[in-house]
Amino acid sequence: MTPDRFWRLIDLLDGTADEESVQLIEAALAPGEEETFADAVLDHVDRLLARREALVAHACDSPYPVAAAVVAAGREVYERELTLDGPLDPAQWQAHESEELLVVGLGEPDPSRPRGSDQTWAEQLGLHLQWRSTQVPEGVLTSWGAEIAELDGVVGDDPSFGRIPTDDPQWHEALSRLAADPEFHRRREAVADLELHVVVRDTDEATLSAYPDAEAAEHVVLVVPVGALTADADRAEAYVEAVVTMLVSLTEG
Repeated sequence: MTPDRFWRLIDLLDGTADEESVQLIEAALAPGEEETFADAVLDHVDRLLARREALVAHACDSPYPVAAAVVAAGREVYERELTLDGPLDPAQWQAHESEELLVVGLGEPDPSRPRGSDQTWAEQLGLHLQWRSTQVPEGVLTSWGAEIAELDGVVGDDPSFGRIPTDDPQWHEALSRLAADPEFHRRREAVADLELHVVVRDTDEATLSAYPDAEAAEHVVLVVPVGALTADADRAEAYVEAVVTMLVSLTEG
């Protein structure tokens, strides 16, 4: 997990880790990120405690929740506290529930939590990615190939014929950014009955199509030229722009 990804997840806490706020991180974690996030939290806590001890009322009290509260406060605060001298004072930090941050990603998710269900983050947001191109950058996994391509002229991009299994860590990063954006949720709610799809293809122009048709749409597909996703190593931003373009077109068009 990159530092930027870690701190973007921490930003979902809005400065305070408690039972409610950590659910936002749990919901935003991509499959396979749970352990790496938990390790990153512990690494940051250990690093801080190696430089500054935490004042605790009793010898049996743990300094870890205090340091976790500093991590929850965000990157700027954490890096500032690393440069200071003297012990960490629990009274200055909201540490009473910050131990919740120390267990994010560990163990099985609580099924009673509304966003910690067995749905993927993409399914919860109704956003789906397909990579239908032979130009596949490092990190992207797709089932697209010559055999499937032969059927392309028949089924096209209509999702009712099935989706091409695709995975990209930067797609998960894009979903995390969108999930933290109130404007995204406002626009998404306006077209909540539609499933939205980003399809990457060997084409020169982007196109927006509704299926089965514009009058009775259930799915909206934005075809994105593969060049737009391979021109920059930061595909996450390109994914975000594609989704925003689609939503703006649907809500303002």
